[in-house]
Amino acid sequence: MSNKISLQEILTNKLYEGYLWWSDEDKPEIFQNEILTSKVHKLWPAESNNPFIIEGNLWDKKDQTSYLIRFIDGKYLVYKFDLKGVDPEAITELEYLPHRMPEVEKLKFKEVWIEQPDLNCLNFDVLKPAYTAFVGFIKNKEVKK
Repeated sequence: MSNKISLQEILTNKLYEGYLWWSDEDKPEIFQNEILTSKVHKLWPAESNNPFIIEGNLWDKKDQTSYLIRFIDGKYLVYKFDLKGVDPEAITELEYLPHRMPEVEKLKFKEVWIEQPDLNCLNFDVLKPAYTAFVGFIKNKEVKK
């Protein structure tokens, strides 16, 4: 399931695939199975730090955990999605084109569906999307320089 957490709850000493887009950069910082503290050239931000993370998606493959980071109206919105034990039948795999990430061909996500009663269907259970979690990259085979 998903739950809202603070930015400080993301462990920076674990291996992640994903990206962080800092407010003072023109493109995201890419992580490919790397420890955040080994690559991030800035301090892990507090709520009031500048520069700040505009947006980020991180995937911890070992623990099957995805993190979504957004900075909106001066506050971080951070969500943790635990995909361990999720029924594969309840997952739709999605791919999206990246923005300003030449080494990445596509961003991969898993949309998780859950059964819920629906008033429009006589309160029968129907599948509804619960959340969409980032789960890594499809990398370009050849990066043009």
